[in-house]
Amino acid sequence: MATLREVRKRIKSAQNIQQITKAMKMVAAAKLRKAQERILHARPYADKIREVIADLVTKAEPGRFPLVRENKGVKKEALIIITADKGLCGSFNTNLIKEALNKMKDTPDLNLFFIGKKGMDLLKKFGKEIEKFKFNDRKINWFDVEEMADMASENYINEKYARVEIIYSQFQNSLQQKIVRKQLLPVVFEKEEAAVSNEFIYEPNEDAVLNDLITRYVKTTLFRAVLESQASEHGVRMVSMEMATNNAGDMIRSLTLLANKTRQAAITREIMEIVGGANAIQNG
Repeated sequence: MATLREVRKRIKSAQNIQQITKAMKMVAAAKLRKAQERILHARPYADKIREVIADLVTKAEPGRFPLVRENKGVKKEALIIITADKGLCGSFNTNLIKEALNKMKDTPDLNLFFIGKKGMDLLKKFGKEIEKFKFNDRKINWFDVEEMADMASENYINEKYARVEIIYSQFQNSLQQKIVRKQLLPVVFEKEEAAVSNEFIYEPNEDAVLNDLITRYVKTTLFRAVLESQASEHGVRMVSMEMATNNAGDMIRSLTLLANKTRQAAITREIMEIVGGANAIQNG
């Protein structure tokens, strides 16, 4: 049985852990609020630009645009994986990496783009060519994402890739996230998305305007995926830290009960020794 000093030491350790996890939960909650604001502002723009481009491209023969046209005969593909830079966020990174591994099994000839250190650390050992890496922290911005989107688009236009996909976690709420594997290139629009029926005047010309819009759409889609993933990460981390805090509280209560029992047992033992000594003196 553990001594009273050992039990109290374990209680102190559990209390320190509880303080840390409680602080991490508060930090994650604050970051989640900011990430939610960013994604709520980004979603309407991303949805509208997709709706408009879908209508314009459908009417203007999609095969004329490099990012919409299929690269037939090309086997190599690319995958952009968006994970977190750190752990302590439950199964967030694990689920994303599992989805990436499924893609790697289906597509042996695959190049990888990484946004997030955890994904690169765990997948670089599989020997796939790494095209680009970016940290997925608070410093990542539109220009970082634009650089990666430009690189993927340029390689696609040069017929290096047959397809480019992204894997990310779509934020729904702090308790629910959805792993999404989405085709980024070639850009594909469903017929029902072409809902806008307006006439446009193009300057300088139709091809130049639509090519620029499609390029912007690819960048916007990737940036939105990063924002969705960041919000999901903070939501999962907040829930994980809350559970860790509660578990630490349960441990503290059980250890406190054990400490009380140990102390009572020690007091009882000392009383028995005193009584036994007094009886020995009296009988001696």
